[in-house]
Amino acid sequence: MIDISTASVSKVIVHRIGNKAREEGYTFSPKEASRTPTLDTLLIKSYLEPMVDDAQVYQLHHESDLFLNTVYHYSDAIFKDKETFKESSESIAKHLYTASTHPNIVGGEFITILFDGVLSTGGSEQAVGLFKIEGRSDYLDIESDDGSLKLVERIGISLDKVQKGALIFSGGETVHVIDALSKKTKYWLDTFLHAVPAGTPRASAKAAGEFLKAVSSKAATPADAVEFGHKIEESLAKSENLSMADLKEMSKSYIKDDEAAGIIEEVAAATGMDMTDDKPIETKELKRYTRNVIRKTKIADGVNLTLSGTNTQVASVDVEETEGGLKAVINIQLGGE
Repeated sequence: MIDISTASVSKVIVHRIGNKAREEGYTFSPKEASRTPTLDTLLIKSYLEPMVDDAQVYQLHHESDLFLNTVYHYSDAIFKDKETFKESSESIAKHLYTASTHPNIVGGEFITILFDGVLSTGGSEQAVGLFKIEGRSDYLDIESDDGSLKLVERIGISLDKVQKGALIFSGGETVHVIDALSKKTKYWLDTFLHAVPAGTPRASAKAAGEFLKAVSSKAATPADAVEFGHKIEESLAKSENLSMADLKEMSKSYIKDDEAAGIIEEVAAATGMDMTDDKPIETKELKRYTRNVIRKTKIADGVNLTLSGTNTQVASVDVEETEGGLKAVINIQLGGE
């Protein structure tokens, strides 16, 4: 639980970052932004609060050494010495520019904010907020003109929604992330932050589900894949928790041990998740990520059978090659568990 009731703004600086592929360059502010109590209140309300309440939780990651993660490295420098704030913000901004190579990435302002007094289970912490502005909004203002009032159209930064944001805490590698434009590009999460899902039960289950999906795809025959799906379903029904060792044992009849180890290594590298043998996995969460394995049956390359009914199950499948293609005999159980 994070409490921002005692949080305050310590430092703010704004840089401008362009698209590297278009060689737009970047511009650094020569000094920190001037602030007022009203501005500080707006920054906490419109930037810090959404990052606590609405963001997804990830962990900053690096394949060999977390200190080599650029965002972690320079955020940590700020936490250790506030006097490095401007210099460290520039280093983070340069890293963002290096990551901005996708043609859809729009240049914009990059705001770095240091917050103090953020309360968590570990006590009072500092937090570094990183925010990229990629779009502006129209709004109306009122001006005086020869004694009369008139409406004037202006363009500014909307406070309604964080476009791209990251909040890094001084207590570790946890980062809260918002990316409102992630469907267009994923550079903010993957390339810039280099973040992976935090080790929550759901994230662990998702990684385990990727392993089971890969095993099913490597099954020698459709009948084997169906049988494997049945084993998964039975195991999910019997226990509240499984381990990676349980899943590996379940897969032994369908792939070799070295193949299983290779899949686990690939999934662990891609997700940053702990996939050691004793890693516990909640079956209620794992069910979310095994639906395709259980409900979808591969008949042949490019031919799949998907069951939409919750009480239907492929009991068996027998596929034979014919002169013109193939013949599949599928036994579907209705009303089963």
